[in-house]
Amino acid sequence: MKFTDLPALSLFPGRLTVWRCAPRMREATWVADPRRASHVQEAHITHALEMAAGGSLLPSWLGSVFGLPAQLNAHAFTTALRQWTDRHEILRSHLTFSPGTKSGGHLQRRTLPPGAVSIHPSAAGDFTDGRQLARYLEELFNGEISPLGWPAYMCVTIDRPEATTVCLAADHVLMDGYSILATAHEIQTLYAAALAARGGKPAPPLLAPTASYVDFAEAERTEADALTVDHESIVSWRHFLAEADGRLPEFPVPVGDVSGNAAAQPSRYVQLLDASAAQAFAQHCREPGGNILSGLLACLAKVGYEISGSGEFRTMVPFHKRTGPWRSSIGWYVGMGPVAFPFSKADSFPEAVCRAVSSVDQAKELARVPIPRVADLLGQPLRDPFMVSYMDLRRTPGARSWKAWQVIALRSRSTDPDEVCLWVVRTYDGLVVNYRHPATGLAAVAVPDYVARARHVLACVANTGCWPTIVEPAGEYCA
Repeated sequence: MKFTDLPALSLFPGRLTVWRCAPRMREATWVADPRRASHVQEAHITHALEMAAGGSLLPSWLGSVFGLPAQLNAHAFTTALRQWTDRHEILRSHLTFSPGTKSGGHLQRRTLPPGAVSIHPSAAGDFTDGRQLARYLEELFNGEISPLGWPAYMCVTIDRPEATTVCLAADHVLMDGYSILATAHEIQTLYAAALAARGGKPAPPLLAPTASYVDFAEAERTEADALTVDHESIVSWRHFLAEADGRLPEFPVPVGDVSGNAAAQPSRYVQLLDASAAQAFAQHCREPGGNILSGLLACLAKVGYEISGSGEFRTMVPFHKRTGPWRSSIGWYVGMGPVAFPFSKADSFPEAVCRAVSSVDQAKELARVPIPRVADLLGQPLRDPFMVSYMDLRRTPGARSWKAWQVIALRSRSTDPDEVCLWVVRTYDGLVVNYRHPATGLAAVAVPDYVARARHVLACVANTGCWPTIVEPAGEYCA
């Protein structure tokens, strides 16, 4: 599963159509909604407002690309998109800044009822060059998708006689990575049902109803706002920060841009383990009581020690908050947790896994508190320059069809001067990592080397259950 930016994507050219949403004239009544923004939504929009005021609002959208069979049926696709917006209330809800809003948030929510959104396609021309098409789409998404406007999402289709490519993008304020990937399955399902209905055929199974992220945001905010500086989670966060002079974890060696003119970050993709090796690695992780996440972090700690000599591994890890009725809901269901555990040259793989397990368990609990709320209670901004994400996507709806659908996850480009992000994903094809890093000479060497070393360690553990005798760079394995 690739998670990349548009310039790195090779698109099949064809006839481009842009599908925009707008309120229906008769049914469109924006209703004042008392449910508050989540803390992450409010922090995201506040930051966007500050950047816009300075004339530098950067894109913050996520997206996915997937294929539909044969030439597009516009009527069926319109029906699918309309049903999709009716299904997820977050797509019909808009947050705007309001200084007079009640305590607990500076944003006012307005929401459209189901059936109040119409779909408007517009032809954008025929493209014969895939790279030119990718540049056009990046400019389109960057220019029209923003957390400050509605709708903060957009869909385009690239139509050819033999197949259709769909590109859907939404600002992070509406969706997380899981939402984007689940959307491919939902659009496929709704489109197939609409085609069947138009052809007078029996409809395939429909999607089960799902809960609303708007409800989740209100409930989470109520719980988080009740915390005080003496809550055990906030005390743990304070202790974690105090151990590093108030800073969140950074990449094991310096890679940041100090020029003040950071360029767009490079993005890369590496196959770590095939399906059978991933299964073997998972088994070796379970033996000492861990899982792939704790085993992965143990391997990264090993590599971090080899390249920096540090006796402690530190990073930030995202955890999803989807439970019960929200499992198939679109939204920003992600919390960030701090991971830190010691590592020494004498540690075996099982010993390192056990230490990682303990830290991950605590981090998962701390991630229940939205990080903007933690920052409020601690009275300091919290920015995470080094993140390691792990997702087992095998149970994601539609996952077995991703290869046939040619699903690729997208993200807008970043110009962050020192942030290093690793997204490790397990699918039915194995274990892969997508990563990006600062556009510096140091990062261009250090981060790929770090990933190559980790790949070597993972492969040895999968094969033997033990560390390699010597950790060596395995070379460049980037696509």
